[in-house]
Amino acid sequence: MKKRLEAVGDKLYLNGEEFFLRSGTIHYFRIHPSQWRDRLEKLKRCGLNTVDTYIAWNVTEPKRGQFTYEGIADFERFISIAEELGLYVIVRPGPFICAEWEMGGFPAWLLNVDGIVLRHYNEPYLECVKAYFDAVLPRIVPHLSTNGGGIIAVQVENEYGGLKQPDVKYLTWIKNELISAGIDVLLFTSDGTWDNCLSDGSLDGVLMTANFGSKAAQIKEMVQALRPSSPFICMEFWNGWFDQWGDPHHVRRAEGIISELSDIINCGGHFNIYMFSGGTNFAFYNGSNCNPRFEPTITSYDYGAPIDEAGDVTEQYAMLQKLLTGKVDLPENIKKAAYPVPALKAHSVFDNLNSLGDTYTSELPLTMEECNSEYGYILYTVNVKGMSGVIDIGESRDRAMFYADGKLIGEYERGREYEPLEISGADELKILVENMGRVNYGAKMFDKKGLIEPVKIGGKTVKGYTINTLPMDVIPDLPQKEPSDEPMIYTCEFEVDEVCDTFLSPVGFTKGTAYINGFNLGRYWSIGPQRTLYVPAGTLKQGKNSLAVFDLYPAGDTKAELCDKPVLDSTGLKWA
Repeated sequence: MKKRLEAVGDKLYLNGEEFFLRSGTIHYFRIHPSQWRDRLEKLKRCGLNTVDTYIAWNVTEPKRGQFTYEGIADFERFISIAEELGLYVIVRPGPFICAEWEMGGFPAWLLNVDGIVLRHYNEPYLECVKAYFDAVLPRIVPHLSTNGGGIIAVQVENEYGGLKQPDVKYLTWIKNELISAGIDVLLFTSDGTWDNCLSDGSLDGVLMTANFGSKAAQIKEMVQALRPSSPFICMEFWNGWFDQWGDPHHVRRAEGIISELSDIINCGGHFNIYMFSGGTNFAFYNGSNCNPRFEPTITSYDYGAPIDEAGDVTEQYAMLQKLLTGKVDLPENIKKAAYPVPALKAHSVFDNLNSLGDTYTSELPLTMEECNSEYGYILYTVNVKGMSGVIDIGESRDRAMFYADGKLIGEYERGREYEPLEISGADELKILVENMGRVNYGAKMFDKKGLIEPVKIGGKTVKGYTINTLPMDVIPDLPQKEPSDEPMIYTCEFEVDEVCDTFLSPVGFTKGTAYINGFNLGRYWSIGPQRTLYVPAGTLKQGKNSLAVFDLYPAGDTKAELCDKPVLDSTGLKWA
């Protein structure tokens, strides 16, 4: 049945009947596809009528002109499951999504486009956005409620007012592209409520919505002052928050969340809970803040949500269900299991560079983007015989480790104070740089990685590099080697009898990434707060499975454990 959601006065109507938006955000790209239905069923059972999701451009078009719609990129399947369950859908196709996601959802290859200015009326940028829209929007149109599908609303850009550089021409272009593609459902903008975000990010004729986590009555007055006759909608009710390395895990009190949400309902408002289901920044897809300090987001995007990262319902879920349905009827959690893991074998990274990436030569350092390598790591090797003094690389992007003739001598980390490193008497210098996630919000999003300035030793420029990309997207079979100062890959095979969710604890390791059957689970770091990586059952198989751990530091008493409980709030320098 075809339906249309409309804003009339201060109310929402769906095919002429008053409609109360009760929505929750689930990011399909942060959840293994095998678990999409589970999360959506739990959303409906909680008493919500709508699911909201972004579309991540960098997942859909990882290389320019190469679009993918399979596996975790299959947003159409996610929408279809929601439709099967009788849920309405809100889609936010960007092109910018923020979401603490790598580069705010922009594909890193944009940084190689000549003359590009992100999020503005800029021809090179608009050309890329149009190609993305031309590929993606036709896949959305059949799912519009006006065509009998579940999508009742689509967002124009995302939190544009926070850019503090309003460009009405650009926002209007985005709106017109959506309309030209056949998007004829309710269009809206959403912005924060500080400074002039709401006014700077809005468009005439497009519904204005606000993002906040408290003070509903006060914010309703603010919205109505700008739009006197308009529905009051909290498009992102922040019921939790994201975590950054070294800081405690964020969780709001459930009682406080329900109280603030009740205030929205009691003043006639509509809401979308951000987030309803936690998720995971698999692989290298975590974003970073830089306001002004550079702070990468951790792998877990649990967010303190009603459904946690591993799909378990929380106290918040029970209280929300009671508020919306008048009863508590909790679904069963997904079964978790522990599995024995045998001893790990070590493999050299530096001895196998040709198997792990591409090789370039250059007089001066090249960035990762200049080497057509968007994620992971990049290694610079240069002859420094006869040179001595302090090593100066300018701003590290984002974390540089230095090896003099194979021995680890120190590290620089973006935005952190450190003791200057000196080198003397060495023949060769290796600089291994980790991309810890591009900036996902604000003025510093044009965030190229690797070495972005010439390297100097004792004030003299160092020239003549061999550069090896280490995307670490595939871990090939490598010869075994005894652990050393250099980064190593550790592997083993383990048996699974009953396939269940589990959690990887890389005990004794320091910093790196881990893989199950080739699936990149994401980053770990011993400073916490998370000490385990979530392993969805969909990445495992009955029988023999493979584990690989890539660690940057010399090995100590290291082992891997697969346990049945997560640890998401333990900061410090040693494993618990």
